[in-house]
Amino acid sequence: MRAAGPSRGFTLVELLVATTLLAIVAILSWRGLDSVLQSRERIVSRSDELKSLSMAFAQLDEDLRKSWPVRLVLPGQPSLRFVISGEQNRAQIELLRESGRSDAPTQVQAVVWRLRDGVLERGFGPWRAPDAPAPQEGLTWQPILAGVLELQWQGFVRDQGWIDAANLAALRPPQAATPPPNAAPVPAQVPVTGVLIRVVQDQGRILERVIPVSD
Repeated sequence: MRAAGPSRGFTLVELLVATTLLAIVAILSWRGLDSVLQSRERIVSRSDELKSLSMAFAQLDEDLRKSWPVRLVLPGQPSLRFVISGEQNRAQIELLRESGRSDAPTQVQAVVWRLRDGVLERGFGPWRAPDAPAPQEGLTWQPILAGVLELQWQGFVRDQGWIDAANLAALRPPQAATPPPNAAPVPAQVPVTGVLIRVVQDQGRILERVIPVSD
């Protein structure tokens, strides 16, 4: 019967090879995990942006939809108009809309949508008559969407098509040479039946939405 020889262990070279393989596997696993985490952060960030954008479009849609009845409540006041203001001559939209509960007396709210310092903002507050002091002061501003490079507006005018905000702000409806007695005041701008909003975000992303303005 042959006696059992001494047990053979791992050589230094084998240990170095095993350690190297483990290090490679660890590095690949870490890179894979880091890539997964970065992808998750991008997805979450993009999802938050789309959620904010959807909420912005939904709010604008509600504002425009509730601005239509104001024409009957305040026939002498334009319920929707485009204005060029600010140091950079940026276009903004100003409107009057219904507010409050449906079972309560009709209340009119002033709303302004504008781009300021890369943030799409919505200002709102109680409407004041034009002859009241500082009718547009006292609005509460809320940030709606950040990372906006450019905000473009267009309005759809019947028989004329889509008109950009700058031209629409200067466009006035035709007036009769001699208005009839007790005639209602002519609105400040031609009536708009649709609004197109185009949002240019970082990295050149362009998102747009067409919202009808009708009964």
